[in-house]
Amino acid sequence: MSEHNIPKDFYSFETNAPFERCIECEKFLLDDETEYIIEKAVKNYEGYSAKDVVFDYAICMDCAERMRKEISKDSWQKMMQYFQENMNVQNRLEMQENDPRENLKKCMIKNTEVDHCREYQIYAHCKGGKLNMQNPPYMISGEVIEELLPLLSDKTIDEMNGFMNKHFSPDPSLMEPTPPRLILL
Repeated sequence: MSEHNIPKDFYSFETNAPFERCIECEKFLLDDETEYIIEKAVKNYEGYSAKDVVFDYAICMDCAERMRKEISKDSWQKMMQYFQENMNVQNRLEMQENDPRENLKKCMIKNTEVDHCREYQIYAHCKGGKLNMQNPPYMISGEVIEELLPLLSDKTIDEMNGFMNKHFSPDPSLMEPTPPRLILL
């Protein structure tokens, strides 16, 4: 299994460079032995080549594991069962040998081409500046996300929303009404 540098698809939207820090604990990620996950959500606009990155982040394995423990046991089991029932295991094994960018062209579950997805998410398991191809990068369509959401408990959804609000909500001052301004003509 060959080593692959992290493709630009997994670079930070904000910096257009590899993620350097864990979103939770600020740990430096590009040391050779540091393992972490990158997640990026993208929205396509039908009929256009335009895309928007909804969010992206990198999280070290320690923080990812801590967050995973916050997911209810029932929700975790239902998600794992969903993947076991819907994922082609042979295809997943073959993804280890693919060029990593090939794995991002179709949904790992539905086989929908990325250009035909209104929304999709991509994931990569990395170690330093390289991909971990034993757990190769993949894409899942918005359709899969929609099928997973009803499997999650309210507690798990609250935990996920808390994470999103903590890291991706706008500054609360932006939500306050702006006082009227005096314009002199």
